[in-house]
Amino acid sequence: MKVSAQYAEAHLNELLAATESGEDVEISRPDKPAVRLALVPPAATGSRSGMFGSGKGKIRAADDWDSPETNAEIARLFNDGQTFPQDAEK
Repeated sequence: MKVSAQYAEAHLNELLAATESGEDVEISRPDKPAVRLALVPPAATGSRSGMFGSGKGKIRAADDWDSPETNAEIARLFNDGQTFPQDAEK
């Protein structure tokens, strides 16, 4: 849908409803297109789903996540694994 800026001023609520229902709305000045109305993505509307703490109760850590054995295994994987082979430094 293409409308003039003057029409948009008088019918903003209708244009917003049209945009919310999926219709493209372009507002033009007399000599050229000026703007296009677009929906704001849900994450940018203040939804708490993407905020810190949103995974509370959804993530579980193993009981031994910080044990000396686990830390040694992680160190071994970093130092001796394929990602950082010791031979690369020589």
